[in-house]
Amino acid sequence: MPIFLILFILFIIWLNVKTKRGQNNISKWDTDYWKKERESNFVRRKDISDLDYIVISENDLPFSDTAEGEEKERQEQVRRVLSNKILNLSGMSNADIKLTYGTANFPELSMYDQNYLLLLRNLGLWGSYLHRKCSGQDDRAKQILELAISLGSDIRDTYISLAEIYLDNHQPEKVKELIRQIEESDFDLKKSLLQSLHALLK
Repeated sequence: MPIFLILFILFIIWLNVKTKRGQNNISKWDTDYWKKERESNFVRRKDISDLDYIVISENDLPFSDTAEGEEKERQEQVRRVLSNKILNLSGMSNADIKLTYGTANFPELSMYDQNYLLLLRNLGLWGSYLHRKCSGQDDRAKQILELAISLGSDIRDTYISLAEIYLDNHQPEKVKELIRQIEESDFDLKKSLLQSLHALLK
């Protein structure tokens, strides 16, 4: 039998084995997932009064009473979010939330988590707007963007705008610190963000 035919047959056997293993893994994951989902729907309500809610005073942000247009809109959005409960539940699936805190708490906790995402989004948009569109407002922009990052923001433009401010202030070491933080994170767009920050340093 020609050697290439033997190799071809061996390849087909290997491919079948790998495919079957993959199907088994998918099947097990699917079974575990739905089992977890079913269990999560029967967990009793738990006390959520002492969770690590995010509390920010309006005094911690540089609001302007004379703001107009885009800046006014972002300030209003941030104020609206700050008046509600905010909770970071990133990294937890719906089933994880229900299993940990009880099914009855799920709608309420989901809303608090949405408030967290809205806060990060509007802080990023507000800070980036001040940096890019408003002359002489980089100190305010820096304060807003640093707060967003300290809260765990993974929004690309938040990091880019803050890095640009640092470089304008001749502080490349602070950009390097941002890079270090991202390297240690599990951001979805981590690689792309790191490339952009390294490009700014050059």
